[in-house]
Amino acid sequence: MSRLLVASLDRFGPLRDGVRERLAASCLKTETFEPGQVILAAGGRSKLRLLARGLAIKVASLPDGGRQIFALAVPGDLLDLAGLFVGCDHDVRALGPCEVRAVSSGELKAMLQDHPSLLAVLCRAVLTEARVQRNWMASLGRRSAAARTANLLCEIYWRQKSLALAKDGQCALPAVQSDIADALGLSTIHIHRVMRALRDDGLATLRNGLLHIQDWERLSALAAFDPGVLRPQCEHESAGLARLGAET
Repeated sequence: MSRLLVASLDRFGPLRDGVRERLAASCLKTETFEPGQVILAAGGRSKLRLLARGLAIKVASLPDGGRQIFALAVPGDLLDLAGLFVGCDHDVRALGPCEVRAVSSGELKAMLQDHPSLLAVLCRAVLTEARVQRNWMASLGRRSAAARTANLLCEIYWRQKSLALAKDGQCALPAVQSDIADALGLSTIHIHRVMRALRDDGLATLRNGLLHIQDWERLSALAAFDPGVLRPQCEHESAGLARLGAET
């Protein structure tokens, strides 16, 4: 089970000084979660949680009961990098059925003490995550409702296609329109109109937990989608992402 963790971190590598072997030998606890269930509550400390199956969201809760979804996780993503040293300031929730594998906090601490190079890999993972979130910020601040919706759908499809989890223009997206609204800073009614327009224009549809991209060229042009934003930061181009797809 640890091979998936090795493949995930190797994207941000290279892993050096026996880190790969140490990770491969680590003991991972496996947990399953139902849709909407909290995987990690705000304030929780990192256990190096790895999403093995399903999709998850990172959510900031507001005092008035509202929420802002600010990240989406796909298989192979580390869910709790933000809580590595200080504790998470947000919830991580299952968007659909999820399987999560976690290294204990004690084992993680020991690995970081024994292998300082692992910290550099985790830092590059954090930097990659931050770059993706800056793209979300650009959407919220400057893109039209149609463009920001298209950009999100392109990201979700492209990330799953990179893992061989998308086929024939289709991939899993067990989200309702209120989830998309909370990710894009729009009302549910507005999202309904945008999704209807995308459907009527033959670009994309979302139905029964399945996203269908009907015209990638036009949808990505509307979004001004740049897949480079999602590319893992590393010291050199790695084959880790391809291996990650094979492991899932």
